[in-house]
Amino acid sequence: MIQKLVTEYDKNGVIVIKKLFTLKEVNHLKSKINSYIKKNSNKLRGKEINYIKKRINSIHKFKDPFFKKFSSQKKIFNIGKNLLKDSPKFRKCEYFAKPKKIGLASPLHQDNYYWNLKKGKGLTMWIAIDKSYKNNGTVKYLIKSHKKGLVEHEASFAPGSSQKVKNVSKYIKIFKTKKFNLNIGDCLVHHSEIIHGSDRNKSKYSRRGFTIQLVSKKETVNQTALKKYNISLRKQIAQRTKSTVH
Repeated sequence: MIQKLVTEYDKNGVIVIKKLFTLKEVNHLKSKINSYIKKNSNKLRGKEINYIKKRINSIHKFKDPFFKKFSSQKKIFNIGKNLLKDSPKFRKCEYFAKPKKIGLASPLHQDNYYWNLKKGKGLTMWIAIDKSYKNNGTVKYLIKSHKKGLVEHEASFAPGSSQKVKNVSKYIKIFKTKKFNLNIGDCLVHHSEIIHGSDRNKSKYSRRGFTIQLVSKKETVNQTALKKYNISLRKQIAQRTKSTVH
């Protein structure tokens, strides 16, 4: 079973693991997220949180140790070890709420453009808190695009996903686009350099997902590239803040 998943992951850059989390586990996670939002949403600022019409669209930093503990459980690290072919370490976790009718799109991008890993040995696990399907903005992938390595990006000015692949139409022509329908507790696992994104949520159902990022313990960060990314991010946040004020 695991070898089949590894082969598919290496080939396509993304896999689905059905029912990785039980309904009880997801409900507990959901409860912790809701409690965290109630206690901390007013304290989060800038790149830590994004809103759409006064509703949370995404959270990019969790200060409660529960979330790191949840993300470091044995079954998660076992998946990371097999897919990364190395001992994994926890990098970060995030929450993408994509509220019903107004949830924002995420432009096509590669995670490693944000992470700036020198070898790109990282992955994201995307856990479905709600059912995720075409009409409510499920994640879409350009299958096998991870094999291109890191491609050029440009500022997107999209809250929660500040970068997008430059000249993306040429990659859409090369690689097949695939969307995955997920039930609660299903988990997408994708390579840090696969091109992916999502459409707006125009449906009457929210599409909440919790993501866990794992990287190889041997990975190092390209500090020059990270600095360049952070400069672009700060400019976009400043512009959004200015627009809100005025």
